[in-house]
Amino acid sequence: MSHRLLILVALFVVVATLLFMRLPVPPTYAGRTIENAGHMPVFALVTLGLLIVLRSDFKFDGARLYAVAGLTGAALGFLSEVIQRPLARDASWEDVFSDTVGAVCALALYALFDRRSRLPRGTRWLALIVALACLTFYVTPLVRMAAAYLHRNGQFPVLADFRSSAELAWVVGYGVSRTLERDALEIEFVRGPFPGIALHEPVADWRKFKTLLIDLENPDDAKLYFTLRVHDRGHASSYNDRYNRHFELAPQERRTLRISLDEVQHAPRGRLMNLEQISDIRLFRDAPDGARRLRVYSLRLE
Repeated sequence: MSHRLLILVALFVVVATLLFMRLPVPPTYAGRTIENAGHMPVFALVTLGLLIVLRSDFKFDGARLYAVAGLTGAALGFLSEVIQRPLARDASWEDVFSDTVGAVCALALYALFDRRSRLPRGTRWLALIVALACLTFYVTPLVRMAAAYLHRNGQFPVLADFRSSAELAWVVGYGVSRTLERDALEIEFVRGPFPGIALHEPVADWRKFKTLLIDLENPDDAKLYFTLRVHDRGHASSYNDRYNRHFELAPQERRTLRISLDEVQHAPRGRLMNLEQISDIRLFRDAPDGARRLRVYSLRLE
C-alpha cells in the first residue's frame, strides 16, 4: 500500500470518527456557522485525496478520473449525512449540498493545475470560475455572520431595532410568520399554543443597566395577551428558573414596556439570574384568542 493511499485511508478514518463524536461546538450563531462551514473543506480534501490516489495508484486518467473522484466524494458526503440520522445528529440536505460543493471545488482546483490531462484553455477558465464560485459559497455565510456580530455589538445598548436585515440573524420564530416592515418586525401568530419570537444571543452583559425597554404595538382591532420571558445561560429549562411576565395591549395600542432589571435578576426561584450572561428574550402570545399580530420596534437597555 502506497503512502498516498495510507494518508487517504487515515483521512477517511478521521472523517468517520468525527461522525460519532460530539464536538464541543457552542450553541451560538458563530458555533453553528463555523461547524457548517467545515463540511466543504473536509470533502474537498477527501476528493483531492481520491484524485491523487486514483491517478497515481490505480492509473485513472482523463474524464474517468474526474467522474469517479467527484461522484465518490459526493456519495461519501451523502453517506455521512445518512449515517448521522440514527445518531440523532444534525443531518440535513443543506449539509449534503455543502459536501457536494466541496467535491466540485476539489475537481476544479485539481483541473487548474492538471498538466498531464492537457485540458483546453477554455476548460481551465471554466475550472477557475467554478473554483471561485465554490469559494464564494464557502465564504458568504462567514462574512454574513461577522457582519451580524459587528452590527449587534455596534448598536449596543440597543438590543434590536429592526432597521437592518442583520437583525434576523438573532430572531427565531415559533409558530409565526415574521417580516421586516420599514422600522419594525411584523409578527403574525399562525399556529401552536404559544406562538412567538425569541431574540437569541443579545449582548450578554447587562450589569451596567437598570431597565429593559421594549417598544411594541398591537396593530389589530382585538386585545393582545402575551408574555415576556428572559433567561440566562444557566437556565434550568423550568418555568420558575426565568423571568416571566404577562402583558396586555389594547387594540391599536403602541406602548414601551419598562422592565426593571432588578426584577429580572430576582425572578428565578432559589437563585439570582446572572445579568452577565443573558442569552434569550422571548415574546409569545399566551391566549388562544385575541389579536393575531404584533409589531416590535426596538429592544434596548438604559
